[in-house]
Amino acid sequence: MDNESHDKFYYYLRLMRLRRYFVIMTLVFPLILIVILKIFGLNESHVAIVVPVIVFPVSLFLGLKLLANDTCPWCKAGFFINSAGSFGDGVSLVFRKRCSSCGEPKEYPSKNQK
Repeated sequence: MDNESHDKFYYYLRLMRLRRYFVIMTLVFPLILIVILKIFGLNESHVAIVVPVIVFPVSLFLGLKLLANDTCPWCKAGFFINSAGSFGDGVSLVFRKRCSSCGEPKEYPSKNQK
């Protein structure tokens, strides 16, 4: 694997990591936070205030960071955003592994390649 393709694949892995953090913070973290708050005995009115105050700014920051870095390293178009300018059905953001415009990466390098 040459140096340019190695750099592109590294950027791709970084993009996948940002997406993973975004999904965890918007889907999993609020549920864990609610359970922890309920274990400590907070009633629903306190939970309804605390969870959005903590989760919304963090999710907003991670969402904006994901959108700011949403560039395919191969074609320089939006990786997650399709040609219509949206995430499509929303589920593709969670499961998409290839660029919405060029379909890269076509192959994934093995761990033996440097």
